[in-house]
Amino acid sequence: MNDATLITVRIKGLALVFVLAAAGCHASVSADVKASGGAQQESLDEGTPEPGTSQPLVGEPDAEKPSGPTALLGARHDLRLAASVTQPTCTCVAAAVGLPDSPSFAWEDGKPALDPSSQQVMALRSEGIQCSAEIPKDTLGASYWGYKVKGNDVIVIVENARFGRPITGGAIIPKPQPGGHVYLQPASRKVPYGRPLPGGGSRCQLQ
Repeated sequence: MNDATLITVRIKGLALVFVLAAAGCHASVSADVKASGGAQQESLDEGTPEPGTSQPLVGEPDAEKPSGPTALLGARHDLRLAASVTQPTCTCVAAAVGLPDSPSFAWEDGKPALDPSSQQVMALRSEGIQCSAEIPKDTLGASYWGYKVKGNDVIVIVENARFGRPITGGAIIPKPQPGGHVYLQPASRKVPYGRPLPGGGSRCQLQ
């Protein structure tokens, strides 16, 4: 074999090596892409609901649950007793107890969401309500002061509204325990609002 023939054989051998190496690399790259692409697709499919299903997202509230939190217990300055309630419930004051959508209540900022199993609304008004008792000259009328729970009962305390302080017309209060009631009670002897209409006593039953 002469030198020219030997060089030709070597060139063909090197070319064959390069072809085989390129084919192997291509197969390896193809395999890697398919594997990684398959894993990525599997990861996406794992957390994606099928079309037509109604699987909630993580942290999404159930349809049966309220869309917002329930209101806190206590005074509500956006609540008034409806003007249609005109008859005195207790001495010198009209009052009502119920759920937020009761026609006895007038809301300025919209009705709050309550837990009806443990919460309810109370509103009162003395303006325009017939009263035979002596009204202190330094008062603006009846105002919600607070509530207390005694046994199974819920007792709402009403005070004389003073100059320089807003009149509070209602509140969200707890529901009494089974067998209990909601009462209205004046904050002191100087408060004419909240005693029973017939007879004596210090508390007027609302519910």
